[in-house]
Amino acid sequence: MKKLFLLIISLTLFFISACTSQQEDIADKPKETEPIPSQVPDNTPKGAVYRSVFNGKEKSSDKNTYQAFGIIIENTSAARPQSALGMADIVYENAVETYTITRFLAIFASEHPSKVGPVRSSRIPFVRMIQEWNLPYAYYGSASTGQGDAKSLVESLDIPIRFDGHRGINDEFYSRDKSRKAPHNAYFNAKEALVKIPELEYKKHFDFDENSNIDQEDVSTVSFKYSSGNQVKYEYDPGNKNYLRFINNEPMIDEYMDDRIRVTNIIALHAPHTTAERAQYVLVDFLGEGKAEYFVNGKYEEGTWKKASYEEQTEFYDSAGNPIVLLPGNTWIQVVHKNVEINKN
Repeated sequence: MKKLFLLIISLTLFFISACTSQQEDIADKPKETEPIPSQVPDNTPKGAVYRSVFNGKEKSSDKNTYQAFGIIIENTSAARPQSALGMADIVYENAVETYTITRFLAIFASEHPSKVGPVRSSRIPFVRMIQEWNLPYAYYGSASTGQGDAKSLVESLDIPIRFDGHRGINDEFYSRDKSRKAPHNAYFNAKEALVKIPELEYKKHFDFDENSNIDQEDVSTVSFKYSSGNQVKYEYDPGNKNYLRFINNEPMIDEYMDDRIRVTNIIALHAPHTTAERAQYVLVDFLGEGKAEYFVNGKYEEGTWKKASYEEQTEFYDSAGNPIVLLPGNTWIQVVHKNVEINKN
């Protein structure tokens, strides 16, 4: 009996010891952690600022597709005040005949006004800028004689779409303003033309930032005298950080905006000019390199421009050979020849 009692005690102690050992093993094992759900990495650089390639203003993404177009706008007393010219992101002014008459190539990407003009005929220097940007092109006819044959040139290029009011190419977006006399009264409805203006990707032509590297000297006023009847002047407005534009000493007005034309960045592009045919069509050599002058934020600097081919963009450099940095806003490029009088102070 005593032996049986001792056997029962022994077995009890054995089972207690075994259970304690199993609990200790369980306690020693690390708890299995729940799997962390996978996360999509955020590849957006912290503090990244995306800007329009046309005016440098901030936008929400790095997407560089725009419904942009270039349009020829007349610049004579009969055409003023122009409509929507002050809303363009980029404007080129270039002589078209005899060095005295100029027209504008206005590039619109951020705005699509319903009345742009007056629209006039195309010339070779403007076609070359359209070729550089690869833009849809709106104009009202083209010079078509000899060396000034802009019509054949534009037809030979792979332009995304053309709006030629003279030849009936997508001309449903043109209308005549009966309050003005022809040929100074043709206008383009860019708002309605959006149904045909393709959304395309465009490369950056300029660097933009809130601070420009144009800082060689202070210049608050600059004038360009193309002729006695076409005298351009810009006066810096420090309160708005842009320039008020004058034509023949009168404020230049935009009829569509019902306001004065203001310009943020001004570039003077010096290039060789020649004339051709009896009409003395102006031709400009945009290839190679030359002198450039910049007027930004009340500052002035002289630099250079370079262009390797008609398909490649024109590159602008400051006095130290660095790419220029413009302020966000519109840019006007004055294409000038050696006889254009330029005064600054």
